[in-house]
Amino acid sequence: MLTDYFYCKTLLIILVSVLSVKTQNATVTIPLNNTITLENKELFGDFVSLNASSTLQIGFINITKSVSFIILQVHSHFYNVTVYNNTFTRSSSVYGTNVGMYSSVKPSLDKFFIINENAVNIKLYLSVHGYGAKDPIPGGCNMEFQPPVSPYLHVSYTKDYVLVESASARDTTDPLCTSLNNANVIFYLMYLPERKFDSDTFFEGIRNMMTLDNIIENGVVVPETTWRMRRMLSAYPGTGSIYVAVAYSSTNSSAYSVYVPTYTYACSPTDESGCELLDDMLSQLLCTSLLFFGLFMCFFGHRFFKTEMFLVGLLSGVIITYILISLIADLERPALLGASTLSGMFFGAIWLLFWWFYGIPVLAVMLSTLNLGFLFAALVNFGLPGGLALLQVDFNFWTVYVFIMTFSSLMLLSMTFISNILCCAILGAYATIYPIDYFVGSNLKYIINNTIRRAVVPKFNSAVLSPPFQLTDVLVMLLWLTLAITGFFFQHYQNRLKPPFPPPPRSVRPAMPGVLYGSTGQIRGRNIYETTNTTHNENSPLLS
Repeated sequence: MLTDYFYCKTLLIILVSVLSVKTQNATVTIPLNNTITLENKELFGDFVSLNASSTLQIGFINITKSVSFIILQVHSHFYNVTVYNNTFTRSSSVYGTNVGMYSSVKPSLDKFFIINENAVNIKLYLSVHGYGAKDPIPGGCNMEFQPPVSPYLHVSYTKDYVLVESASARDTTDPLCTSLNNANVIFYLMYLPERKFDSDTFFEGIRNMMTLDNIIENGVVVPETTWRMRRMLSAYPGTGSIYVAVAYSSTNSSAYSVYVPTYTYACSPTDESGCELLDDMLSQLLCTSLLFFGLFMCFFGHRFFKTEMFLVGLLSGVIITYILISLIADLERPALLGASTLSGMFFGAIWLLFWWFYGIPVLAVMLSTLNLGFLFAALVNFGLPGGLALLQVDFNFWTVYVFIMTFSSLMLLSMTFISNILCCAILGAYATIYPIDYFVGSNLKYIINNTIRRAVVPKFNSAVLSPPFQLTDVLVMLLWLTLAITGFFFQHYQNRLKPPFPPPPRSVRPAMPGVLYGSTGQIRGRNIYETTNTTHNENSPLLS
């Protein structure tokens, strides 16, 4: 007994010394005699540095008798590695940054090989998980990927969404995979700190999503939508996200297995400007201009009513045109934004002319309240839990969305003067924090962006939004609220003791010569709408 103790201790010392140096075509033997508990089935975990163009061979000894199979996990940050098992052919190797391989426990036969084909030395985290005979095999019912058992996740992304896929798990009650419903696979998600691309943050995130107790503590469930073994999520480029799946046995509540966790930033930090969301001059110029227009609307929108009418029409025109053009044609973003802006300017001029000729305050303010209702509906969509089957149907979603939008608008129209100031303050404040949000790397811009994605991105109805809400998001949200409240009270104070709305410019005509105006504005029983103020501009006070 004492001899075995010293033998294991010496072996562990040799193992640690091997893993602490850079490896060049080396061989490592890992003992797997740790006790397995229901909370943690990780038998081994440590870092290794693998030199460029080198291979690491891994073998196992002293495997606990209760272990029926093992999963070797290999995690790299940015650089892909190749992993294969001598049980399979080299064509069944796995290539990627977060990969793993299954092995039935045959210590004298099974060996793993990790190949670094990159021209740089890389840091890897190796982890071995052992499972019992009653635990489902993750990726055991594999019909799409190689090798035959694929216990890892496939992740891909576009600028709009992230797609996570896995092979079905094989339960002990279904060795031939005749039914894919025996093992219940649940996906989990955890966000990394926003705009943190360093390897330490990455490895810490991976290790926090590797065992079941950590997964439940740190992750959130990604609900099933359209596909059983696939999850689509809204992309938040620049914010790292860790994904993992857990297979639960349908017949044994204590039996489970964990897939190899993977990650994505929904962008490529290693490329120049890979995670820059606004990488063209026009997008940067338009986004920056929102800051100034937003501040103007927030604090002076109602005071300069005609300018407000133009800006509100411009905003509506840009959003509507952007969605319509995206549905009709596939344009690059600069061309799409340019066309939408030109159309928005035309729409803004039309809305200003509507006020110019008719000057009906309720109708003029209605567009502002509809824009605010649009923002309210987008905020509700942004905060709703994912996986609501009712809202996955486009008709249901847009019906609810339009209802929230119009109901908010009608409620605000009951107090036209106050609601217009409120619209200016909230919309202007959001327009102000929108470019700030891009600059600091938070994700409140996706309140609007996710709604636009739902309108123009195919199959986005199946996407789970699940937005990150971290410290930066909280600070930007507080800035939004502060600007909106300050802007509302400032404009309300600024327009005190003044008529609520100016007359439309078309109704302002020179006064009749020699006519005296009484307090009632009547001459010989006739109402007179002309005013003696013949000079009006944006600095004139609001007139009744």
